[in-house]
Amino acid sequence: MMHGVVRTIFTRSAFIAITGLLVLSVLWPSSANAALLAPRSLSIGTSVPSVATDYNFTFSYASSDPIGSVSFEFCTTPFFDSPCIGPSGLDASGAVLATQSGEAGFTVLDAQTARLVLTRVPTAPTQNPSQYVFSNVMNPSAIGSFFVRISTYQSVDASGTRLDYGSVVNSINQGVNISTEVPPILKFCVGLTLGDDCSTDSDSVVNLGDLKTNAVAKGSSQMIAATNAEFGLAIAVYGTSMTSGNNVIAPLINPTISAPGNAQFGLNVRKNTDPVVGQDPSGPGVVVPAARYDTPNRYAFTSGDLVATSPVATDSRKITASYIVNISPAQPPGVYTATLTYICTATF
Repeated sequence: MMHGVVRTIFTRSAFIAITGLLVLSVLWPSSANAALLAPRSLSIGTSVPSVATDYNFTFSYASSDPIGSVSFEFCTTPFFDSPCIGPSGLDASGAVLATQSGEAGFTVLDAQTARLVLTRVPTAPTQNPSQYVFSNVMNPSAIGSFFVRISTYQSVDASGTRLDYGSVVNSINQGVNISTEVPPILKFCVGLTLGDDCSTDSDSVVNLGDLKTNAVAKGSSQMIAATNAEFGLAIAVYGTSMTSGNNVIAPLINPTISAPGNAQFGLNVRKNTDPVVGQDPSGPGVVVPAARYDTPNRYAFTSGDLVATSPVATDSRKITASYIVNISPAQPPGVYTATLTYICTATF
């Protein structure tokens, strides 16, 4: 009789943190004498509160007048005719102009907590759209929307008459934590014949028929094992040799060929030709026979031996155990049986 023992252990977690990103909106200008920066947008690297990240502004210049400076004011409202109150926790004083394209040639003239000013030699804009990416801007500390008022000037220090302007909006939101558990898994089954998985296991009794001194008795059973354990698995066999009352058929201590006329009980997990029995391991996994049971036409048995192992996580692998029994002319008559238990253990 063959018995399969399955041990399954459940441990270990992963965490993914996903943060949201909210981009662009268009707001009304406050003066009829200036042109709108349109289209315009603001995207930020992360919307998690109080985190330093990139602020990516894109817009197109509307006026053909020379542009000498651009002002970015971080406010709680978008309207240019109301005072600019900086969002709580926002800090642009350490911002760096990381990249620029379109209308370029700018440098940071002034970096304050809630205002950035770019400057260059006044030049008429000809390149649209334009992009300005500031790194190391500290996000607001409060959840919710904030606004950036963008203005262009002919002066080099954001003074005098405003030329083009418009507001953009973005939002700070709490990161969403999603957790999932991937439990360590050990799959193991035993039967006379198995399909590709453990759903088709059959009987657990190997009938070797009548024992004869001039012919070997043979039989086989199968196992399927798989695990996601980091350090793989090991399959061991436990039990006794064939016995009938006090009479015992001696097990093969060392791997030995089948020799009818001699008392022998043994197994291996390979395809054999003497006698013709068994199959080599099959399937996508990496479980391999243990050394003592890995030689075709050589059989052995010691209770507690490992018969197959995998040093790493493995997909399903089918292992066929082949059994032989020989007797000598002096073997007492009787019904001989052996109960073998296969135990598969995963190492996490």
